[in-house]
Amino acid sequence: MPFLAPPLAGLSAALAALLPPVAPYLLPAAAARLARAGREMKSPAAVFPLAAAVLPFATAFGLLGGGTGAILAATCALAFVALPALGLVAGATAGRRREELVWLSAALSGVGALGAILAVALVEGVDPGAFLALKLDALRPELIGFYRNNGWTEETLAATGAAFDRMRDLVAWQLPGLVLAGCAIHAALLVYAFGRRAGLEEAPLEPGSFATFRTPLAAAAAFIPAGALAALADGLAARAAVVILIPLGTLFFLRGMAIIRALLDRGRVGLLIRAPVYVLAVQMPIPVLVAIGGLLDEFLDFRGRFSRREESDGGSGRRE
Repeated sequence: MPFLAPPLAGLSAALAALLPPVAPYLLPAAAARLARAGREMKSPAAVFPLAAAVLPFATAFGLLGGGTGAILAATCALAFVALPALGLVAGATAGRRREELVWLSAALSGVGALGAILAVALVEGVDPGAFLALKLDALRPELIGFYRNNGWTEETLAATGAAFDRMRDLVAWQLPGLVLAGCAIHAALLVYAFGRRAGLEEAPLEPGSFATFRTPLAAAAAFIPAGALAALADGLAARAAVVILIPLGTLFFLRGMAIIRALLDRGRVGLLIRAPVYVLAVQMPIPVLVAIGGLLDEFLDFRGRFSRREESDGGSGRRE
């Protein structure tokens, strides 16, 4: 029943705004449900009012958390539910690759999220990143006190405080980049983890899985000069370069994870080994190395080399 999708998606967006830890599941699940409903509509034009209807439902449910909750719920509904769902419906055409849907979904989410940040800055007259950093700073004593009461050593508390300070500074200065990175991860989850729920299995897409995920060539072309600018420049130019580097680095991290997935698939590794490998891959500083591997894959084509080596070994065995 497609008309149930907007209220359910609005409720998911409101819950995600009030309970951020469950957002990585609720938001792509809601976007997938809405995309499936849009694909089931008889008229493609009906998808737009269906997506637009999510916003009032999200706002109404978000009012349970007050005015701020309503704004956050509407923002989540726009950036992470309605726009990416429209992207899946419009982009899932014949011959389209799944990673292209990821790029499209991430771009649409980024437009909505950055638009919300700009709107807050214009209406409130404050930098949203600096505002959130102040909120985080106010939570720091309570958090450290909680950990101290639970028996953490002073050395561990000092390291935790330093990491918290770096996170606060990152939010203060690089909020747009962090938001765009979240859009990229959300898009990957939507396409690969919730693709079946979105109806992508029935779409005329080219066959493929997360193990074949690649980044656009433009990402590598932009990453190198942005990295040089971030290292050599200062002030606003360096800040803008880092804003670009964060989402690009996230894309290359996803590509690196796809290489790991391809290797695990090729070795027919079971879940008992896959799970620790994935957990290790997201532990700092391993994600940086995974992202570097994803960037190098643009030039070295690791997965293509593995396939060619297997074909060569197989051909040698047949000749023998």
